[in-house]
Amino acid sequence: MNAGYVRLSRDDDKRNYVSIENQKLIINQYASDHGMVIDRWYEDDGVSGYIFDRPGFRQMMADLDKDIDTVYVKDFSRLGRHNAKVLLLLDEFQERGKHLIVIDDNYDSFDSSDDTIGIKTWFNERYVKDTSKKIKRAIGARQKEGTLMTKPPFGYCRDTKDKSIIKIVPKEAEFIKMVYDLYISGSGYRKIANYLTDQDIPTPSMVQREREIEEGCISKKKVATIWSDSMVKELLDNDFYIGTFRLRKRARNTVHGKDKRVPKEEQCIFEDHHPAIIDKATFSLVQELKEKRNRTNYRGSRGEWIGSEIPNPFGSCLFCKDCGSRLTPIKRQTSSRERKYYICTTYNTKGRRYCEKAHLIEENDLMEDVLNYIKLCREALCEVISTYDMRDFEAEKKTLAEKRQDLQEEIQNRKNQLKVLLTQKIKDLSIASENEDLIHETYDSMQKDLLAQIHSLEMQEKELNETTIETPDVKDKLRNALDVVDKIIAGGTLDRRDIELLIERIDVDKEGMPEITLKYGLSDLINYSPADEMNRRENTVIALVIKLIIEDERGYTSAKYLSEHITALGFKKTKQSILPYINLMKELGILEDTDNPLKPYNIVKTKEEITVLMHQHLPDLPVQMTSEQLSNNYLHCSTGDRRHAPDGI
Repeated sequence: MNAGYVRLSRDDDKRNYVSIENQKLIINQYASDHGMVIDRWYEDDGVSGYIFDRPGFRQMMADLDKDIDTVYVKDFSRLGRHNAKVLLLLDEFQERGKHLIVIDDNYDSFDSSDDTIGIKTWFNERYVKDTSKKIKRAIGARQKEGTLMTKPPFGYCRDTKDKSIIKIVPKEAEFIKMVYDLYISGSGYRKIANYLTDQDIPTPSMVQREREIEEGCISKKKVATIWSDSMVKELLDNDFYIGTFRLRKRARNTVHGKDKRVPKEEQCIFEDHHPAIIDKATFSLVQELKEKRNRTNYRGSRGEWIGSEIPNPFGSCLFCKDCGSRLTPIKRQTSSRERKYYICTTYNTKGRRYCEKAHLIEENDLMEDVLNYIKLCREALCEVISTYDMRDFEAEKKTLAEKRQDLQEEIQNRKNQLKVLLTQKIKDLSIASENEDLIHETYDSMQKDLLAQIHSLEMQEKELNETTIETPDVKDKLRNALDVVDKIIAGGTLDRRDIELLIERIDVDKEGMPEITLKYGLSDLINYSPADEMNRRENTVIALVIKLIIEDERGYTSAKYLSEHITALGFKKTKQSILPYINLMKELGILEDTDNPLKPYNIVKTKEEITVLMHQHLPDLPVQMTSEQLSNNYLHCSTGDRRHAPDGI
C-alpha cells in the first residue's frame, strides 16, 4: 500500500509556502508518472517540523508495520526540520525495509548513493532556527520598548482607535477590587471563587469570548463558566493591576523546548506602564498576607461574611500568650446588648487542663487598646521614615560586599600561612632532627592559633552572608503605614485592612490584657502597656470622683449624681458601675451611708482633708485643676468602659 505524507506549519515563509492541497497534487502527479496510486494520506496541518510528536506522523509510523509499503513526501522539510532526527528516521525506514521517496530532494531509500542527505537535512534545521532567532529578535525589540503584544488581562482592553493604549474596563475593575477586598477581609481562594460564581460574575474567559464575538474572531479556547481557585490566585498574583508591565517572564532555550521561568532581574519591567486598578499598598499587603497564610496554614474566615459584618476583624494576628493558640471570636448576650469577645481556642475547646485561663477580651476593649497604641506610634513612625530618607541602600550593599571580600581575602591569607607553616616545619625537622619535640610543640601551637583564626573569620563570613539589606520598598511600606495611621486618627476607627497592614501580632495574657506588636519594628520604639493605660484610666476615674465630691456644695452625693457627671465628662458610667468607686470613698472615710434614699451618702470630710487624701493616692494632680480640666487632659477615648484593673489604684 502506498501512502502520502503532507505537513504545513507557520515555519514556512511565503517564498516556500506550499499548501496541503498543492503537496498532495505534487505527490499524486509523481506517483501517476511512475505508475503508482496513493492509497492513503497522512497529514499534519499547522504543526512545526521541529517536533516529531505529530498526530498524522505518529499514525503513519504506527502503520508502517501493518500495511504501508511506500511513503511519498514532497521534500525533507515536510518530514521534519531536525537534522539528527531526520537522519535517524531515514535509517529506521531502511531497517524496517520500507520504501521512502522524497520527491523534490530526489531521494529514494532503496538507493543509498546520495551523499548530500546530511547537508540537506542540516539546511532544513538551520532554516527553522534562523527563523526562530529572527522572531526572537523582533519580539525582544518590542519588549524593550514596553509594547504589549498579547491581549490585555481581565480588567483591561485596548483603545479602539489607538491599539497601543491600554484602558481600564470599569465593571471588570470593580470585580477585581472586590476580590482584593474579600481576600484582605479573611476569605480564601475557594470562598471567593464560590462567591463570584454565586453572584453570576463573569469569568475572565467569558469576558474574553464576548470580546471575540464583538470583533468577529472566535478562538477555539474553552470558556470556563465557574470561577476557580486558580483564577482568583491569578488576579491576586498579577502586578499588572498596579500598573507594572513585565516581559520575558518565561523563555525557552531551544526552538520547541519547554518554557522556563526567567529570574526577575533578567525580566523587562516597566513601572507605571498603564493605569492601575489596585494601589501598590493594597497589592503589597495581599502578597504579605499570602505568605503569612501559607506559613501558618491559614484556613480562612469562618461563618457568615461577604455583605455582612466581618466575623473576625483581627484576622490571624490574635494569639494566647500562654499556650500560643489563636483566639477565636464568640458572642455573649447580656441584659443590655450582645457583646463580642475573643477567647483562647485551646481553653474553649479542650478546657483549663490544656490552658489555665480563657484569656477573654472584649472586641471593643481590644479595639480601644489598638487605637490608643496606633495613635502613640505616629511620632515614632515619622522618625523611622526620616532615617530611611537619609539611607543609601546601594552604598550599604557595596559596603557589605566589600566586607565579604575582605573576609574572604583574610581567610585565604591565613590558609596560605598555614601551608607555609607546614612546609617550614618539615624543613626544620630535616635540619634539626635532634630538636624534634620542641619543633612539634612550637609548630603545633602556631597551627592551632591559625586554625582558630580561620574558624573565627569563617564564622564572621557566615554571619555576614545571613545579613539582609533592607530595600527601598520598606520605606514605601512605612509611608503607606503612616497614611493609614493618619486615616485612623482622623476617623477614630480601624478596619481589617488597617489591622493587617500595621499589626504583626497581638498576644493576650491571663487577665485579658493585649501585648501589641507592630510591623516594621515600630513596637521597639514605643513605650506603651495596655495594662498601664487601663490603670491610668482607672486612676483618672478615681480622681474625677474625688474632684466631683470636692466640688459638690450640697454636703452629700449619690450614685446617680456621680455617674451622670462622669458620663458627661466622657467616661460612661452607670449607677451600678460607679458603686465600686463609692465603696473606695467610704474606705477612705470621705463618704458614709445614710438612711435617707434621697441623700444616700454624706460627705464627712472637709475639702482640705479630701484634697490631702487625694494627693496620697495621686500626688501629681494639681490642686487647682477642675474635674472638667482633668477629663480634658487625661481622657484618651470614650468608646466604652474597661473592666477594673487588677491593681486598681
